[in-house]
Amino acid sequence: MYDKIKKFTIVIFLTLLIWAWAYLSLEEEITESATLNISPMTSPALFVRFNVDTPVRLGLTIRGSASKIAALRKRLRAGDTDKDKEALDFYYNVEMEKKDEPGTYILDLLSFLNKSEKMKKFGLTVESCEIKSGDVKSIEVMVEKLVEQLTAVQCLDESGVVVEHETMEPARVKMFVREGYSGPAKVTLTRQQIIKAREFPIVETPYIELPADKPRFATVRVKIKLPSMEAPVRILQPTIGYIFSKNLQGKYNVELLNESELTSATRFKATEIAWSIYKDKTPYHVFVEVRDGDENVEEEVLRKVIYNFLPEYAEKGEIKLNESRREAKFKLTPVPVGSVGP
Repeated sequence: MYDKIKKFTIVIFLTLLIWAWAYLSLEEEITESATLNISPMTSPALFVRFNVDTPVRLGLTIRGSASKIAALRKRLRAGDTDKDKEALDFYYNVEMEKKDEPGTYILDLLSFLNKSEKMKKFGLTVESCEIKSGDVKSIEVMVEKLVEQLTAVQCLDESGVVVEHETMEPARVKMFVREGYSGPAKVTLTRQQIIKAREFPIVETPYIELPADKPRFATVRVKIKLPSMEAPVRILQPTIGYIFSKNLQGKYNVELLNESELTSATRFKATEIAWSIYKDKTPYHVFVEVRDGDENVEEEVLRKVIYNFLPEYAEKGEIKLNESRREAKFKLTPVPVGSVGP
């Protein structure tokens, strides 16, 4: 009896072993999405880019044993908080690939992917690869050598307008740039940073921009102090323009009752560049606003005027009125039939 049970147990064990071996040796294929990017570990002395936007979206057909495919699928489908979650993100390093001399190279995607540590770790093979990014059939890798040089630092606001600085330490920083580059290293400041930097120095990192590349930041930070808004008092006799309601335009004339008061010497505080633009390049320094309903006012209309400061300078506090806002006094009179109003 014992011998029969023993033989039966051995048969079951061998059967299970055969099934397990068959499962492990069975190959499967899956199709998965992947990305390819330029390695962030690339030397800063190199400018590397692909002939398609990064990250490059890929469609991979992956082959391997059923157990290894299952292991990969499990890691790919894991939750975002799972420490074992895997993503098919690949990074191309021209130095590791021995392609770091200036020139253009065709990337052998299948060879690169199958040599990757990610594929080796899972023991799988990429059978085919489809490029889903852009209308390209193959990926070209373009490599340029950059040169290190001292580059002047320039402050900008968020709209790209130059912001004058009072002090910049250091005023020049070492940057890797294209040969012949004569532009600045930039520091872009938010509105809040600009206001803060007018009171005391702030510290930021300069950067340069290369085509189709992320900003390249310097290895040092600079201390920036902007001019305080205790700017010089400026005096101007403003010119006057009108903002007319669409419904009233051409139908009424404005009789400005205190024009001499509005155009008399007015005091402002402004930086040099903000003042130059406001004084010399603004056709109308002050606007009188005419609204619907003003035509029905029997007595004079009283309304605060609008000072025509450029928003990018006014928001940064580079120009402001240094006295009380003046008030326009006006009446509207109908335009005679057959004549043209303002």
